[in-house]
Formats: sequence, structure tokens, C-alpha cells
Amino acid sequence: MTIRRLKGSLLILLAIILAFPCMTFASENKDVVYVIPLREEITKASERYVNISIEEAERMNANKIIIELDTYGGLVESAEKIKNYLIKTDLETICFINTKAESAGVLIALSCDKIVMSPHGTIGSAETIPNTEKILSMWKSMLRSAAQNSSRDPEIAEAMADVDVVVDGVSEKGTLLNLTAAEALELGYSDKTTSNLDEVLAFADSQEAEIKVIEEDFSTRVAKFLSQQWISSLLLVIGIAALIIEFFIPGFGLFGIIGAISLFLFFGANVLIGNASWFSLMFFILGAVLIVVELFVPGFGLPGISGLILTIIGVATSMQTLEQAFTAILLALIVGVLLIYFIFKFGMNSRTFKSITLDKSIRGNSNLDITNKLIINIGDKGISLSVMRPYGFVEINGEKFDATAESNFIKSNSPVEVIDIKGNTIIVKEIN
Repeated sequence: MTIRRLKGSLLILLAIILAFPCMTFASENKDVVYVIPLREEITKASERYVNISIEEAERMNANKIIIELDTYGGLVESAEKIKNYLIKTDLETICFINTKAESAGVLIALSCDKIVMSPHGTIGSAETIPNTEKILSMWKSMLRSAAQNSSRDPEIAEAMADVDVVVDGVSEKGTLLNLTAAEALELGYSDKTTSNLDEVLAFADSQEAEIKVIEEDFSTRVAKFLSQQWISSLLLVIGIAALIIEFFIPGFGLFGIIGAISLFLFFGANVLIGNASWFSLMFFILGAVLIVVELFVPGFGLPGISGLILTIIGVATSMQTLEQAFTAILLALIVGVLLIYFIFKFGMNSRTFKSITLDKSIRGNSNLDITNKLIINIGDKGISLSVMRPYGFVEINGEKFDATAESNFIKSNSPVEVIDIKGNTIIVKEIN
């Protein structure tokens, strides 16, 4: 009897063990859907984000991927790479055009297996900028290929990119095609019109699926914000302007710190999202070093020219497009030249210049009224206490003053002579 009971217990235990994997499998067999929101400009950061998200979805054995799209467009190169990621994956892909899919967004939408649009959604207006014949031809071929692969009319895709393409009853010559949700559904450019993500899941037979929304990490969001054209340009201008001021002002390095932080944010953001490489940063630093060398070896020229070229290359390879880089560099150069002119024209002793500098930290004893107290005269001799480029410190008659070098450059510990006094501005020249 005991043996029978034991056998019975073992059989029950065995049945439970055999059934457990089946029960586990049933619970794990639940659909998993990954949602990848693309709600802003399509950039290299978007490209990296989509690639990482698709790889994670594949690794976690997801069933479907939903691209939630709301974009005015962006970089053609990045849109093409996102298209390749979507076509390459074996997972079913659904594009949910929540609001708009314009320009580069059209290619991304057409690269998905299915397209679903919100009632107020639009798709189209995919003209390239710049709109040269070569670029337009390449872009139209991408759209045409994506449309053909998803069994959609390729002429409609071309009409979205080229004003010269006419589709009878759909588009007119001279106008880019942009479809509403109802028009897209009628023309086969969408498979369903839905109001929200839940309805998209119902359309995909995934109402009970586990939903995983892959949001961009904080560092990527910050990097995307800082790498926008106007912000990148502003950081570059602030960085260069602050370093110029720091270079001409001896004393506390506040402007140097501001300049370094601005340039760090500029390069850091662009490196993080893939616009720039470490080579870009290396070119910029090497160029800056050569420019500094040129300032200590006046008249030679080669370090300065090489430094300027390397600096421009470093900046040009750190932004999304050469057009953006050219705009930022031109703006930085204009501000830099104006700032140097301002410093040379008015000098460190002008009220305007003092209002934006650390007056107390650079003046030493030079806040004495030179003219009224008659403590210094033309012809007095002294010594430079710092390198003058052209501004710096000098010691004359036992007092410390900030002065301007006539030759724009005087080495430290060089004998100098006062050749002019304009208000509180002392102008000196180097003497033998």
C-alpha cells in the first residue's frame, strides 16, 4: 500500500513537472510589441535610436514593432539608414502616423509593412533641400523603391517629392503632393485610420500584447537639443568669443571657463549623437594650439594658417551638414573679428569694455587717476610684467599699470617706454 501510494505520488509529481514547462510556455507566449516614437526632426541621433531599439526588440523576441511617427522630416542620409533597418528586420513593422509624416518621414513610413494614420494625419511634401537634380533623382528612386516594396503606387511617392510629377486625379503640376488620412486610405497609402495606439494594436491583432515603449535616454535627448543648428551655432560663437576675451585679459579666467564649457557642450553633443567623431575634436584642439603658437611667434604665419584650417575642419565635421557648419563658422568668425576690433579700438580701459570684464581682477594699481595725479608721463621707462598681445601689465615708476603695446606684441620682462597717454590708457613701446 505504501509503495502504491509512493508510485501514485511520483506519477502526480511527474505530471506536474511535465505540465509546468507547458504552462510557462503559455504565459511566455504572450505577444510583445515594441513602440518606437519618432516625434521630432530625423537626425543621426534618430538613426542611432531606431537601430538600438530594433536590435533590442529582436533580442527580446518581440512580435511587432510600431513606429509612432510625427515629423517634418530631416536628414536624407539618416532616413535612408532607418529605412534599411526597418526592411532588414524580420519583425512585422507598422507605422502609425500620429500627426504628420513629411519629407524624410515619408520614406520611413513606406519602409514599414503597414501604415496606419490618425484621422488628422498627413503624409507627403517630401521635397529635398537643396533640390538639385542629382539629389532629387536619388531621393525619388529611394521613395519609388520603398513604395514598390510595400506594394504602393510609386508615382504617388514621386509626386510627393517632385512638383513636376503629375498623377491624374491626384496631383497637379507645380504642387507637392500631401495626402490626408482619408485620401491616403483611398489611394492605398495607408491600411487603416485609427485614433490612438490602442486602435492600432487592435488592427494588428495585438490587443492583449505586452507593450514596451522605447523612449530616448536622457543624454540622447539633451544631445539632440544641444546639436540643433541654432544652439550649436550659439555655443560655438559663445565659446570662441569668450576665449578671445580671456586671451586679451590677464587675471581671473572666468571667460576661459565659459568658453571651455561652451565648446565642450558643442563637441560633446555632436559626438554623442554621431554628427562628429573624436577626429573632429582632435582637429579643433590642434588648430587652436597652432593659433596660440602663432600669437607667440608673430609674423611667421604658417602655424596660424594651419591652425585656422584645422579649426574650421574640426567644426565643419562636427555638424549635421556642411551648410550648417558653414553658417556657424561664418557667424563665429564675424563675431570674433568684431570683438577683436572692439578690443583694439576702445581698449581695456574704456568704460564699455570694463562693463563686461572683471575690472578689479585685471587692473591692479592701475585704477589710479594717471592724468590728475601726474604719476606717469610720456618718456617714462619701465618693464613689462606680462606678455602684451597687445594688452598686459607694466611696471613704471614702481607702480603697476595695464597698458597697450604699440607693436601689438611685447614679451614679458622687456624694457618699455611710455609713448602716449590717452585718458587712463597707457601706450608703450619696447626699447633696447
